[in-house]
Amino acid sequence: MDKKMRIGVFADKGMGKWLVQSFEPLSGMADITLFIPENNKHDPSSFYLPKHLLTHKHETWLSIKNMGRYINRWRIDNEKLTRVDFYPFSLAEHFASHKYDAILTKADRSLYTLSSLKDKFGYKLIYRYPFTLPFTHIFDKRSEFARRKSFDRIDHFICISDTARKNLEFEGIASSKIDVVHNSVDLSFFSPGKKDTALMDKLRISKQDKVILFVGKLTSWKNPFTLLYASKILKNKGLPVKLILAGQGAQKSNLQKTAALLGLTEDIIFLNFVENTELNRYYRLADVFVMPSMTILTWEDQFPFAVVEAMASGLPVVVTNSGGMPELTGDAGRIYPQGNYHDLAGHLYEILSDERVGNTMSVRSRKRAEDMYDNNKNSMKIYETFKKVVRN
Repeated sequence: MDKKMRIGVFADKGMGKWLVQSFEPLSGMADITLFIPENNKHDPSSFYLPKHLLTHKHETWLSIKNMGRYINRWRIDNEKLTRVDFYPFSLAEHFASHKYDAILTKADRSLYTLSSLKDKFGYKLIYRYPFTLPFTHIFDKRSEFARRKSFDRIDHFICISDTARKNLEFEGIASSKIDVVHNSVDLSFFSPGKKDTALMDKLRISKQDKVILFVGKLTSWKNPFTLLYASKILKNKGLPVKLILAGQGAQKSNLQKTAALLGLTEDIIFLNFVENTELNRYYRLADVFVMPSMTILTWEDQFPFAVVEAMASGLPVVVTNSGGMPELTGDAGRIYPQGNYHDLAGHLYEILSDERVGNTMSVRSRKRAEDMYDNNKNSMKIYETFKKVVRN
């Protein structure tokens, strides 16, 4: 191909740095546009790739202008489900004057809409697939609808882990339609470094404190309660532990109550959502990172960016056996049974009380991140997949 490929990237309203960074290294090789709705969850100002803004006002105007088609699409195609289509008339208007070779999405709504438009506008459709449990879409009407309408129109899948690939094959997708490209990070940004003393003072962390870090949603399935129980055991053993919980979620008040019951209120630091551009400072404060997720009927942790970021930052990592996390950490981290806070405490005590163990795990974490999760390397794998799909 002589000319640059033109690529569109979608994530519904979840377009964040975690996805965008996979395409930033390709800016000189491909013409990439991010499609961002006005209610996007993340501030897009730090994304330097070209952006196409989608607004409710313009979509409403186009829907009124095309009322017959709008009613038909809503009544027949959407089976009277709400919030399924993703700016269909705005996208059709844009695609009519901007030709794309391929489009990638990671979300249900845009997957459905893009699959319905692809034949008319001639692009290849690629789906970024993360799931490690089979058929979870059956528990959600919108997801079930999007899959039923879209999956046979997808040209190729990019799985974020080999665990996800095996799951997708189990669901009946041919291996020839799948490539695996791991989640990855900017290794120059997430890297080992000195602790920020000003930030330590702000959070009331002393030089003697052993800092345990969790980054993620404060939800029952992420199970940060396990960390509180393990921290109590470590405190009883004489370790000066500080636990940082960086994230928001429905269980925050219950976690605060639990901390009070355990006598840990002064040892637990709750942070609100921390932007990706600031996270490296918090990883460098920590002595160990833990992802305590639990598998439930409809969800398990897939291949969390936070664990990759922690490894790139040179942190020892301890994770459960949920989803793709054992594949993620390999022999660089420790794995414990879900919910078993006694085993978790045992791993943390060994890491935090034995400097040799902590240092060895730190080196292994960074090495694995360099070998497998380098954003520059993995972005090229994405690019090669796009070239292959467009050629076919």
